[in-house]
Amino acid sequence: MSVAGRRGVFAVALLVFVMLIPMSTFAFANPAGVTPEEARLEAGRLIERVRDATREDPSQPGAVAAFAGAVAGTPLLVRDFEGNPSEYMVPVLDAGGRAIYLIGVGALSGKWHWYCRYDDVDFPVVSAGSAVSKAEAWLRERGADIELPAPQARIAPDKLAYWFFELPGTRFAEMYVPVFLEDKPSSALETRPWERSRQLPAPAGDTGGSAGFPGVSGAAPSLPVSRSASATPRTGGAPAAYDIPDVPYHQQLTDYWCGPASLEMVMDYFGPDIDQAEIASVANAHPSYGCYNTELGRAAQFSSKSTSVQTPSLQGYSARQLGYGMASAYWENGSPLYDYRYSDLKELVSQNLPVLALTSYSPGSGGHFRVVKGYNDSIGTFTVHDPWYTPPYEGPDVQFEQSFFVDTLWPYSDRWAMIAAPWSVTVNKPFSATAGETFTVQASAAYRGPAPLDGQYPCTVDSATATIELGPDFELVGGGTQQPIGSITTTGTSGSASWTVRALDSGTTDGIEVSARGGIFGSTTDYPSYSDWIGGVGTAASAPPVTSRAWAHDSIGVATPSEVWFLAEGCTNGGFETWVLVQNPNTDPAQVHLTYMTPDGPVEGQTETVPASSRMTFNVADVVPETWEVSTMVESDYGVIAERAMYGNGRRWGHDSIGVDTPAPTWYLAEGCTNGGFETWILVQNPNNQPAEVHLTYMTPSGSIKGPDVQLPANSRKTFFVSDWVPSEWSVSAQVTSNRNIIAERAMYGPARAWAHDSVGVPAAAMNWYLAEGCTNGGFETWVLVQNPNDEAANVTLTYMTTDGQVPGPSVSIPANSRETFNVADVVPNTWEVSTRVSANKNVIAERSMYGNGRQWGHDSVGVSVPATDWYLAEGCTNTGFETWVLVQNPNPLPAEVTITFMTPAGPVDGPVETLPARSRKTYNVGNTVPWEYNVSTRVHSNRPVIAERAMYGDAQ
Repeated sequence: MSVAGRRGVFAVALLVFVMLIPMSTFAFANPAGVTPEEARLEAGRLIERVRDATREDPSQPGAVAAFAGAVAGTPLLVRDFEGNPSEYMVPVLDAGGRAIYLIGVGALSGKWHWYCRYDDVDFPVVSAGSAVSKAEAWLRERGADIELPAPQARIAPDKLAYWFFELPGTRFAEMYVPVFLEDKPSSALETRPWERSRQLPAPAGDTGGSAGFPGVSGAAPSLPVSRSASATPRTGGAPAAYDIPDVPYHQQLTDYWCGPASLEMVMDYFGPDIDQAEIASVANAHPSYGCYNTELGRAAQFSSKSTSVQTPSLQGYSARQLGYGMASAYWENGSPLYDYRYSDLKELVSQNLPVLALTSYSPGSGGHFRVVKGYNDSIGTFTVHDPWYTPPYEGPDVQFEQSFFVDTLWPYSDRWAMIAAPWSVTVNKPFSATAGETFTVQASAAYRGPAPLDGQYPCTVDSATATIELGPDFELVGGGTQQPIGSITTTGTSGSASWTVRALDSGTTDGIEVSARGGIFGSTTDYPSYSDWIGGVGTAASAPPVTSRAWAHDSIGVATPSEVWFLAEGCTNGGFETWVLVQNPNTDPAQVHLTYMTPDGPVEGQTETVPASSRMTFNVADVVPETWEVSTMVESDYGVIAERAMYGNGRRWGHDSIGVDTPAPTWYLAEGCTNGGFETWILVQNPNNQPAEVHLTYMTPSGSIKGPDVQLPANSRKTFFVSDWVPSEWSVSAQVTSNRNIIAERAMYGPARAWAHDSVGVPAAAMNWYLAEGCTNGGFETWVLVQNPNDEAANVTLTYMTTDGQVPGPSVSIPANSRETFNVADVVPNTWEVSTRVSANKNVIAERSMYGNGRQWGHDSVGVSVPATDWYLAEGCTNTGFETWVLVQNPNPLPAEVTITFMTPAGPVDGPVETLPARSRKTYNVGNTVPWEYNVSTRVHSNRPVIAERAMYGDAQ
């Protein structure tokens, strides 16, 4: 198969090969190898193995829920074309005795080789007895009265199983009846069925696929990859199991289009779906030999720059004018890649690159293209889409035993495989922009080809470029639309380009697109010299990567918008930043006015129109710079939601709180600590036009301690340092009372102000509290803090809610006027998502504080005493350096239907719609829906009362 050191291998239709064949239901034993009973027992062991794996993780590759209660049925011996025993096909029977899967067991080794779904009602479709009846009727029609021998099931060169009747000494010589198709018998008198090309019907709901027949013949130039290249050093490592999600399956449309069908699956995965007939035309597929691997690789690169060898009028595929990048390699025996033949296949799949491999259809047979899309080391399988349409191997998600696939089937082509993928082009741009705003659009392009497929198909000089397309609402600020990407040269390289853009109108940036391309050339037998454009079209970048989490903050939502909001905390001096965030959930614009309150009195702030279903951010320092103490009042002509976020120390810390819509004469603050380098500050805002008399009382495990008594001037703010009254105390809560309605918050900082968190107080204690956020895995700490302001002890019970349901927590008695702290990890360790319910026999107050990264960050929130069907969360950012997560807790005994809507400067964006199980918790990454947006608020709606919070994390500046 070698021509001047260059080679092509193909899948053909008409060659003899060793194949699997079902034995008749007469169940002939194999005297030279494995008995039917031994094959059935081996299949039973595999069923149990898969069943155990499925119980452990039903979502893992190769898991089969239907194996629960299933048993192995009567094996069917499958012979090769020459009549040699090859494999047993063992049906997997459900409780009703129907075959639902097939398992292949080696007729000589006794080891399982594969398993796949079986969809026909009967196994086999045509039994040996039915085959005899069909053959006898066919002979009678031709005036022949011949006593038929017991048939053997054999696989013919067309990959179909036939019942073979040996009829020596008769004019018929042999007769053939299909095993898995209802078709008429035939004999050696006419053209044998495997010598006829057949057009296959596409299955219902499928656009088709293609098939290549097994064969070993011919030669063609190989793809331009060095057969003697040394293996590229590997980094990282594939996980123990992985399955590429949503790889489309296409059946082959003719009996020799396995290659075009396999390439269609790969192309359809990346999109768009390319017509299988067009692929076959470009790859020069032929009934006598299928198509060469070299021509199939060339078909991946086909673009409008060239024409099809079979259809000259076809210039580029109808659905895509730009070619895909492609790379291939051989993992043959004795080559530098040989030792990586398993790991490389898994590495490629784990990077979401379906691998198109040329194998033998069955041991020793001719070639057949398949798509490898998954693997599972614990079960020992590769998951393969096989474009063929009848047993033994057929359809989507065939599970091959790893060594059988790699070292028995794949050596047919010296283990040749390829990947085909468009260039990956991700576009980083803001989700929305306002009129006149100038921003940067950056595109990152990658010519896919990880080791050992890197360094192939170099781009022609200076041909790699990126081009931006702007809609009518944008214009370039200098520079041209096309930018060079000189760093993209061969597979495995990448680069970027950027443009400065100005928005001419307010709205989303959906109209901005970027494409990237490069010119390549190559040579095959059918295309002695070709050149094409390959590349990709940009997509909006997914959520920015996880930040360093230098800071974090958290807040509960509010259930009802309000026309007035008060925010007690604020500082614009000493490196502090203070931002007020206003969410307008209405269908009409809202006129919003801010008033700032300082020790010197009120200061008029901004007046702005917040568009309908959107969010706006205000920098307090724009109006009140270099001010140590500043509170905010937000007024609006429509109900809105207001929050305040603060940062300090170059954004080494951040904290946040929802506003208060109704001042009150009494406030409770459950959290507080003045030991171990902790600072605790209480911030009181007096929004009245008269002075307010304010009194603070602290509550510790030892009881209550009297705090300061002060008079706050009208429309002012005052800060209290708790350590001045309760130094070196690990657990301290506070009660703030006044003769007028006021607002109270509490801010805390860690040692050297490495972290900070903040929470508004609550105006009344309650017997039930809900805390949606919580995590005890990945270095997270979660603490629940319960304050008892009563003159009697309170009996308190905690219940935790996880993705798997609720878990009982501790029950304790908290002394009068004291505070108790609970470490959630004591009951629910190593849990990513955990909410809390606090219930008591007396009215108490509950908060939750969290820390992570070795306490590099912390955040805190007061609980919610009453669940609601609507929640609003004003703050949110998903642009560079920010993460935003929405956390929803369902405390009900029934599932809750939850709908999330995000609000941006460009208007509302539909978010997830999900069913939350009873007494569970769910986390949503806002960046998955609204990436790269500086201003995003959230509304959570449910058909049952739930609780919603929002946690944010970010990078230091």
